[in-house]
Amino acid sequence: MVADLPGQLVRTKRFRAGAPSHLKVVGAGRFVVFLRDDALWAYDVQSKRERRVGPATSYHASESVLVVLRERDVFVADLVGELSDQLPIKEVAAAQVDPTGKTVAFVRDRALRVIGVDGSGEQVLAEDNDENVFWGLAEFSAWMSMGRGEGLWWSPDGQRILAARVDESQVQLRYLSDPADPTSEPRAFRYPAAGTANADVRLFVLDLDGEQREVQWDRQRFEYVVRAGWTVERPLIVVQTRDQQCLQVLEVDPGTGRTTLVREVTDPQFVGVPERTPAQTASGRLVWIDRDQACDTYRLVIGDEVVTPPGLQVDQVCCVSGEVVTFLAQTDPTEVHLYVWDGAVRRLTEEPGVHSGLVADGTIVIDSRTLTGRRITVNGQALDSFEEEPVLDLRVEFVSSGPKELRTAVFRPSWHAPGSSKLPVLLTPYAGPGAQMALKHRAPQHLVSRWFAEHGFTVLSTDGRGTPGRGPAFDRATVGDILEPVLEDQIEALHLIAERYGDLDLDRVAIRGWSYGGYLSIAALLHRPDVFHAAIGGAALTDQRGYDTYWKERYLGHPDTDTEAYRRTSLLPYAANLDRPLLMIQGLADTNVWATHAIRFSGALNALGKPHELVLLPGEGHGLTNPRTIENLLHRELAFLHQHLRMT
Repeated sequence: MVADLPGQLVRTKRFRAGAPSHLKVVGAGRFVVFLRDDALWAYDVQSKRERRVGPATSYHASESVLVVLRERDVFVADLVGELSDQLPIKEVAAAQVDPTGKTVAFVRDRALRVIGVDGSGEQVLAEDNDENVFWGLAEFSAWMSMGRGEGLWWSPDGQRILAARVDESQVQLRYLSDPADPTSEPRAFRYPAAGTANADVRLFVLDLDGEQREVQWDRQRFEYVVRAGWTVERPLIVVQTRDQQCLQVLEVDPGTGRTTLVREVTDPQFVGVPERTPAQTASGRLVWIDRDQACDTYRLVIGDEVVTPPGLQVDQVCCVSGEVVTFLAQTDPTEVHLYVWDGAVRRLTEEPGVHSGLVADGTIVIDSRTLTGRRITVNGQALDSFEEEPVLDLRVEFVSSGPKELRTAVFRPSWHAPGSSKLPVLLTPYAGPGAQMALKHRAPQHLVSRWFAEHGFTVLSTDGRGTPGRGPAFDRATVGDILEPVLEDQIEALHLIAERYGDLDLDRVAIRGWSYGGYLSIAALLHRPDVFHAAIGGAALTDQRGYDTYWKERYLGHPDTDTEAYRRTSLLPYAANLDRPLLMIQGLADTNVWATHAIRFSGALNALGKPHELVLLPGEGHGLTNPRTIENLLHRELAFLHQHLRMT
């Protein structure tokens, strides 16, 4: 009998229960604060002891004060005490304490406000009477697709705030209803679908006495605000054109709002902006990641100096502290390692796995995820972690196949004797931009693949063209066509691995996935029924025009000028091709991939007389939350595969 992994995934919140997260170094390097099990904790680097600060949903930290959000209420704590009394503010959408620890900026009722950490002196800094305008928060495309989750940024001296003013009046209006409760009011939602109007985003420098100065740049040409923040004295912002082929790094005069060009970057495909870039060292040198086409490498640049060698693919900057830069990079696509630059580049991690961390004020935090588990250390001392051990051991092999050296994680049943019989094959890709699956760590998705393998499959997770970790040419190979190269690589890896092992049954091949992986799974069934015999597609985008502007237009262009790219990569035009078993799963409260995608595609299939299964989940968004639903869906998927691959 196969161990109850689905039940354990639910019970442990996909193994997040008991594990530290959202780590930050504060107090001049003396404390590491983090979340664990809905509470905020502080680890004292000197005494090597930790304490529970109090319940928390999220937090923001200065060097001396912690602002804790519990649901939408705000509490304050210092680094050595417990939570203070709750601040006299409720229904807060965002809150940040200034770097000096004296004032909290927060957003309520679309207005940006401030209050002292002692609960005194509340005042409104910026507001509009228009219900379509809000201050101090990120617009949808920013937090969903740009990696910018903030809309307010404190100056280092705590005297000014750089704030976003977002006007959504021209953004397409959608209504999210609850079919399970027809008496409930639909919720209005502004969604910038590809080809439609974006939010109008302006930036202002606000003094605490209420004076405002608008930041000035060519907003007509550069409509996206991708990054914002402060250097020691001035705001630094990144703005980008709608086609994402040009961006400017601008320094802002806080007294006038005028901007000065620091750097302009152009690219005939798109200019990507990794999180936490640009940044500045204490001496004012710009920290940036650029693309070197000559050696096909993403490089770390400090000032005007390239500090990383060809072939070291820099993923992201983790932290800039003084003159020290911590960053992540890859030489082997199946591993991510932590590096530091402090005048020279040094690698801080060696064991195969996925590592992250930061070096700040002399304190080194390393978060290591390997095939045997997870370990977080502070200056070499392990933090307590109470993660539950999986009920299944992780049996996985990583292989490289073909001229493209496609990386695949291969899972096989522990009870299967090689060559004794042929096994049906299950592909479980994501394969879309921004995420890798074939990584050497004990990820929940690997454990799910292991569970399916124990039920009689050879399971393959392949990272083909379009995924990160291999350099600019590889991850940009899907610009203009997000389907054909990806599907081609999945099929190529399948056939090469079948040749290697010899006991894969290519007459019984299924594919399952979620989000982009769900889209790819359905597309595989429509375009290559000669290869794939059943598919499970969850939260699948069936009409490319129905996704947000920033992410979709990056790869397919504008729907008005690149119409064929959208038609060719959508699923609706190919509904008539379905002749294999298909199971679709869709949350009805999903505001990332809306339920309209599944419902319209199902309607098209029904009109054509194409049998299929559709599971609709009331109240569920893009990430499922109902424990029973999560557990039972895996069993439902398994039963579907067993039935249609002739395993029962």
